[in-house]
Amino acid sequence: MITFIVTKEDNTKTIEFSNEKTLLDLKKEIIKLFELDYEYIDVISNVEVPIRVMGKFNYDKGLQPRTLDNYPFDRYGIDGRTIPITFNETSDYLPIIKKSINVSGSSSKYVPPNRQSLNEESLPKKDFELDINDLNEFPKLG
Repeated sequence: MITFIVTKEDNTKTIEFSNEKTLLDLKKEIIKLFELDYEYIDVISNVEVPIRVMGKFNYDKGLQPRTLDNYPFDRYGIDGRTIPITFNETSDYLPIIKKSINVSGSSSKYVPPNRQSLNEESLPKKDFELDINDLNEFPKLG
C-alpha cells in the first residue's frame, strides 16, 4: 500500500493506493477529490531523495513523466512508502487511451499497422486455373 499526501495551496488530502493502480488512476482520483474542472493534471513529486530499486522504475523528485502514466505502481520501488506530491492543472493534453482490438471471425492473426485499414473483401480475388497434367506448369523434377 502506497500513501500519497497531496497538497495544493492550503488544501491537503491523503490517498492510499494499492500496487495494481497506475499513475493515471492517481491523477483521476486527485481530480475527483479536489473537484477540478480539468481532465488531466501533471503530478509533481516532493520526495527528499530519489527512490531507486534494482530492476524498477526510478521515482525522482519533480514532474513525473506522462509516459509512465499507464504503468502500475508495482513497477516502481515505492511499496509501503509515504510520498508527498502536488499537481498542476493541464488543459491542453489528453491521456492515451488503449484501443480495443476487434477480431473478425474465430481466427486472430497478426496484421501489421500499415495493413490494418485494408480488409480482405476490398482486395482483388485471384482465381487460378491450373492443370496438374501440363508439363509447362508442373515440370518433372528428375
